[in-house]
Amino acid sequence: MTDADSADLELLRASAREFLAERGEKDSLEDLAALDWTGLLVDESLGGSGWRPVETTVIAEELGRAGNVSPWLGSVTAAAALSSAPGDVRDRWLPVLLDGTVAAACALDADVTRVPRPDAVDLIVTFGDNGIRLFEHAAGLPREPDDELLDVERPVWRVRLAGADGVGVGDPERAHRLLALARVLLSADSLGTVSATFERLVGYLKERIAFGAPIASFQAVQHRLVELLVFEAKARAVVMKAARALAAGDEAAPTLASVAHAFVATHATAAVDECMQLSGGIGFTWEYPLHHELRRVFTNASVLGTARAARAQYADGAGW
Repeated sequence: MTDADSADLELLRASAREFLAERGEKDSLEDLAALDWTGLLVDESLGGSGWRPVETTVIAEELGRAGNVSPWLGSVTAAAALSSAPGDVRDRWLPVLLDGTVAAACALDADVTRVPRPDAVDLIVTFGDNGIRLFEHAAGLPREPDDELLDVERPVWRVRLAGADGVGVGDPERAHRLLALARVLLSADSLGTVSATFERLVGYLKERIAFGAPIASFQAVQHRLVELLVFEAKARAVVMKAARALAAGDEAAPTLASVAHAFVATHATAAVDECMQLSGGIGFTWEYPLHHELRRVFTNASVLGTARAARAQYADGAGW
């Protein structure tokens, strides 16, 4: 990546952060679509911005940082999937996905699959060994709350797809590549959440006084903060490497995406929990954002497959 490319990405990051700072989690899908953020993975000939996994990953991180709860991740991935759909299906759904008037969720292809906020989406797109499938009547599918996942802002439900009519919109190879990208975006969302949590923690510890000195000045606390900073740097490096591989069409991209997903899913929850511990009593209160961030990264670690599943995929991709 050239210095110019790096400067462009930092400009995108700064612009997205400034926009989201005003409203953050309140920005709707239509608000994000107005910025062309729903078409970042769709060819320009179809009304999108082209295949831009790196830029999309930056946006995903900033949305996670802002705590945005819109179904953007599912919609941007579904829009990419519908780019290769049969013409009648594509023409019916892609324009309304791009303008944000219709929302979608992405999920693993299974008889029963986990779907974040199914009440807020019109379409479900699944990825699996049989390719990409589109379920057009998401609201009518049988569902039940998933009690294992704890996100109260983006509740996850188990949706039954067995017996439902799904439309094939992509082959297995494209399904694996888009699932890899969805996992990278989900990892970026968790990374942004950890980044926001860490930044707030550092500001709090600089102001909080104990024994006549800021808590952040204590060496034992500084060591723990450095460990959190190192995790953030490592996570960003592995997530962006996977995104760049996807952008370049690298054959190793799905394997690198598995590495990113496994690494972030394994460590992000522990990182936010560490921020909670270092925040003292305030970190455990309902009004403080920390527990929402903990729930978010915990849910992200499971909704498109676990870290164990990602490690298994990495082993298969590496030929072990």
